[in-house]
Amino acid sequence: MDFQMQLPAAIAGMTERLHENGYAAYLVGGCVRDALIGLEPHDYDITTDATPDEIIAIFGEKCCTYYGRAFGTVCVKQNGETAEITTFRTEGAYSDARHPDTVAFSRHVEDDLSRRDFTCNAIAYDPRTGLLDPYHGAEDLQNGILRAVGVPADRFREDALRILRGMRFYARFGLVPEPKTEQAMRNGAPGLEMISIERVFTELCGMVMGEHITEVLVKFPEILAVRIPEITPCIGFDQHSRYHDFTVWEHIARTVGNAVPDLTVRIAMLLHDIAKPDCFTIDYKGGHFKGHAALGAKKADVILQRLRCDNKMRETVVQLIYWHRMTPKTMPQVRRLLGTMGEPMFRQYLAVLDADRISKKIETTESRRKIDYAEALLAECLEKKLCCTIKELAISGNDLKTLGYEGREIGKMLEVLLEMVIDEELPNTKEALIGFAAPVCGE
Repeated sequence: MDFQMQLPAAIAGMTERLHENGYAAYLVGGCVRDALIGLEPHDYDITTDATPDEIIAIFGEKCCTYYGRAFGTVCVKQNGETAEITTFRTEGAYSDARHPDTVAFSRHVEDDLSRRDFTCNAIAYDPRTGLLDPYHGAEDLQNGILRAVGVPADRFREDALRILRGMRFYARFGLVPEPKTEQAMRNGAPGLEMISIERVFTELCGMVMGEHITEVLVKFPEILAVRIPEITPCIGFDQHSRYHDFTVWEHIARTVGNAVPDLTVRIAMLLHDIAKPDCFTIDYKGGHFKGHAALGAKKADVILQRLRCDNKMRETVVQLIYWHRMTPKTMPQVRRLLGTMGEPMFRQYLAVLDADRISKKIETTESRRKIDYAEALLAECLEKKLCCTIKELAISGNDLKTLGYEGREIGKMLEVLLEMVIDEELPNTKEALIGFAAPVCGE
């Protein structure tokens, strides 16, 4: 295959330095894969027959960080660029289904490529000689195929996280697992129990941002359920609703793919209907899910704590799920929600409503019109700088103290004043607010 990889000057310089000192030097892994499909690599990995000590001797200790013999990797920084340079290596058994028991350095690049997960990641590139592709990974990339290197079951038995990585490659690049790889992914899924939850969540976050995430979620829900068992009741659950053509899980999968490419919004969509099976009732009108938003918010909070999601994202997702069944119809509703959420979360909330809307059976002009109206009210509220929080009131707690309010009375009165301002029963002026609060205090 005639292929030339465009490298940053500093990265090309590192391979040249290795060559000049008599060593092999190949770009390998994700940077080669991304370049082959027309994406700009975000980092660079180099593999070589030089040992870590020899790498450090070439580039100097000040430029190098050695990660230890277990990895055989030296991080080299030069001229504003960073590359991880790893010695060719072979690996022993994986007793913990995550890390090799033993690592041995090799003099042959083919040994190094043979230990990698998928053919798309087992492609090496030498700037002098071009591609080295013993497993035909470039061809698989061209054909949209995800194929494990060697025996698929062995690769996933060694490291079950590769299963989620494969799902991420499917979601991001549209690489569909070939039958043997797919079956091995399914068979090896129980091994995910041994993987740290932080690594699972990292792969999940990368996965949900992929263009093909709906296909992945529909195809592999049982694999995700190994670490998120709460999704199991959603799989195949018939909603018996005139508004839905899809099961609960199929609807969830569609909402994730239809959502804007915002990680918080997509995680919210993944969990937004997680409580529907718990709340299901049916009558002559069909299926109903009363209270599923509130219960779903509670379940999502538990799930995201277990996944070690950062607090800010978790709290935002919980709020988005809690409110996802209501579209604000009036300015007071918009102002109250804006005061609770803030503008960035409010816009994410509207994105959640829209993703939910377009993932149902019936997509009506009216349902989009409601969201458009809410967006118009938001714009008007922001333009007019309408009061939405206690901090934005024209008076403060100190003003109420001068009127004789004490302790909790101050907070309670500020809440009353805010409600009246939002409901447009009082203008947000100091004179009007004091005029209302003063006689109340005297009573």
